[in-house]
Amino acid sequence: MARGIAEERVRTTLDGSEFQFKCTACGHCCKGPGDVYFTEEDLQAIKKHLKLGAFGFARLKRKLIQERIPGYYVHRSGEACILLQNNRCSVYEVRPLQCKTYPFWPSNFQSRANFRSLVKECPGTMAGKGRPMDASAVTKKVKATEREFLKPQGPIEDTIML
Repeated sequence: MARGIAEERVRTTLDGSEFQFKCTACGHCCKGPGDVYFTEEDLQAIKKHLKLGAFGFARLKRKLIQERIPGYYVHRSGEACILLQNNRCSVYEVRPLQCKTYPFWPSNFQSRANFRSLVKECPGTMAGKGRPMDASAVTKKVKATEREFLKPQGPIEDTIML
């Protein structure tokens, strides 16, 4: 059985509409409850980007990481991400894959209810801005997110998904 979201699921979720997204840099996706997954490479890129020494990096990791799972460190927060400063990502240039691929996460296109939540929470989604994408194009982007997200996790039975 093929793993990942099917184009038919995306087509049903979009309910005949073309998908549009253009980031408004509002920071909504970085606020509120949720988890952010970081690889070791992400953490090292953040360390370099922020020009942190050993002590500063250790301090950041204590604040940033609440859990370790196969292939990832997890930042769990009920509030804004600690890397969000003045409503902007302080590590935007080296942000983790999860952040780079938003809103093209499988969960956002899994059901109409999830999609409606995305549209409600993200002012850059379905707001008449951005290049229109049909279900096929959206599915390709979501599948690319899935492939990249699964790489660091190892065996498929141990995986988590966005």
